[in-house]
Amino acid sequence: MDRKFNRGFTLIEITIVLFIVGLLIAGLLGPLETQLEARDRIATTETMDEIIETLYGFAITNGRLPCPDDRSDGDGISDPPFNPADITTATCTNDEGFLPWVELGIPQGDAWGNRFTYQVRSPHFTWPESDGVCDGNTAPQELDLCAEGDINVQTRGDDPGTTPGIEGKATPNLATELPAVLISHGRNGFGATAITGIARPAPPAVNLDEIENTNGDQTFMSRIFVDENAGCADDFDELVTLCEYDDIVKWLSPALLNNRMVISGQLP
Repeated sequence: MDRKFNRGFTLIEITIVLFIVGLLIAGLLGPLETQLEARDRIATTETMDEIIETLYGFAITNGRLPCPDDRSDGDGISDPPFNPADITTATCTNDEGFLPWVELGIPQGDAWGNRFTYQVRSPHFTWPESDGVCDGNTAPQELDLCAEGDINVQTRGDDPGTTPGIEGKATPNLATELPAVLISHGRNGFGATAITGIARPAPPAVNLDEIENTNGDQTFMSRIFVDENAGCADDFDELVTLCEYDDIVKWLSPALLNNRMVISGQLP
């Protein structure tokens, strides 16, 4: 009579199989995480492009841009609420704050669940043209064809005056004298506030370019995405790699704003 034996896996064989499966999973997680990051950045960029178009539309309809939503309340409404009978409402409580998403009827946050930062020059672009004179950068400060923004966006590129190294570290301007700018603080969320109202951690001290997008001044930084890495420096040394950066920066073009305001009949 024949005897048949059912042979199971030994502990060594099971260990080897689990080890191989672990390697396969680890190899898949990296590309998957990269794909998810790319998906979220594309979605956020598309949302921000729509918001910029919404801000142009708001200006065409109202003859002005909205003030930011003050960070102290985060209710999605401009601060102060606009009152056409009181010119003091043209001066925003703060030039920088949250995007007034309720007033604009748009999403309040990016793909990572953080609110957008919005900054505008006030009152130059937050009070409609009132006197038919091109004097918007003087008194009265208002949105006419002579209004000038004070927001600048820089990047980090090659410095032609230095010996080529790993990367360029010059900071040329991408755009100047902008009326308004919009920021997503990316997946790491450094310097952002969640849509739940919870403040995210501030950027690490070495992330100078992300700090630039959170310090409330008129200069912002827009550059390539860089993962967290050791031994980095956001400086002018081309032999040292740049630090982590995943912010997305968009802005209103003053020329395009003027063009649309003229075509719509809001400005002469």
